[in-house]
Amino acid sequence: MAAATAVIGIIVAAVLIHNAATTDFGQYLQQVAGMGRMMGGGAGNMMGVNETAYLNSISKSLWTAGIIAVVLAVLTAIYFSRRITSPLRRLSAAAGKVAQGDLSCRVQSGSSDEVGVLSNTFNCMVDSLNENQTARRKLMGDLAHEMSTPLSVIQSNLEGMLDGVVDASPETISSLHHESLVLSRLVKDLRTLSQVEAGRLNLLPAPANLGELASSIVTASEPEAKRKRISLSLEIQPNLPEVLMDPDRISQVITNLLSNSLQYSSEGDAIRISVTENKAGNPENRSLLVTVGDSGQGIAEEDLPHIFDRYYRGVQSKEKRAGGSGIGLTVVKELVEAHRGKVWVESVQGKGSKFFFTLPLPPSLPPSSPLRVGVR
Repeated sequence: MAAATAVIGIIVAAVLIHNAATTDFGQYLQQVAGMGRMMGGGAGNMMGVNETAYLNSISKSLWTAGIIAVVLAVLTAIYFSRRITSPLRRLSAAAGKVAQGDLSCRVQSGSSDEVGVLSNTFNCMVDSLNENQTARRKLMGDLAHEMSTPLSVIQSNLEGMLDGVVDASPETISSLHHESLVLSRLVKDLRTLSQVEAGRLNLLPAPANLGELASSIVTASEPEAKRKRISLSLEIQPNLPEVLMDPDRISQVITNLLSNSLQYSSEGDAIRISVTENKAGNPENRSLLVTVGDSGQGIAEEDLPHIFDRYYRGVQSKEKRAGGSGIGLTVVKELVEAHRGKVWVESVQGKGSKFFFTLPLPPSLPPSSPLRVGVR
């Protein structure tokens, strides 16, 4: 299109210049003839052989210059169009391969212009897709392992009960109940993560007492802590105000954090949960702070920046059965941020970890009834 416009412009300019030169030269000859008559000479031929040859020479020069300009314009247009369209064609072909599932193709680009930036952005996008695809494949294998173990335990115990080999004792039933909770928590995390990825995470916020919610979760986790001989304590600051939250979602957050601490703690370790008002924030933006700390094995330094990344599994996670699917902490991050809160972690390997998350306080909610600080 640009080349055609340049060609048309050159042709029009050549025609206009030719017509203007012919007209001006004719007027000049008329003036010369008029001066000759005034001086007593004859009119003579206004357009002689020399004048005609001169005009023809001008016309030929104009058309030659126009043709050369057209050829140069076309060649320049072809050069620049190929320089622009060639990487775009390569980019289009690579995009087609990616659409068909080939995530190994990349676009070579040695320029720093807009096309080069686009090519580099495309390569970064494919790298990210490839990483996510690899993580998803690993997740499928991890989930199969995570789900097969409790299912095998439940199946073997139930078959033993049917055959009369295993007694239906409270301890056996408690073990089966624990394995079913592991499955239930895993399925719930998967459903939540799928809702987040699809943009369909629905929250039902209502004023609620965060301390009471944490207390109920700690109470439900006491049997597992006693079975592992882990000390579990809860501290709730008195007279905390209610917070606007979805109780089911925040319950999932605290449960995941507590289960994570139980998983990576051993006999004799201690887990401490606290619910307090956040004093470190801006006084105008008040919030409640929940801390889940343990004296377990801690988190490796290289894992800390990625601990909340989707599908990420650290070195320690691969050595543990439950909670090692790489989605529990991701769900925590997504749910807390959906409540406009913040979540972070502090850890030293070998000395335990502390997970923190905040929930903003609405200014209009009154303080709730005080909760007794309890140690369990």
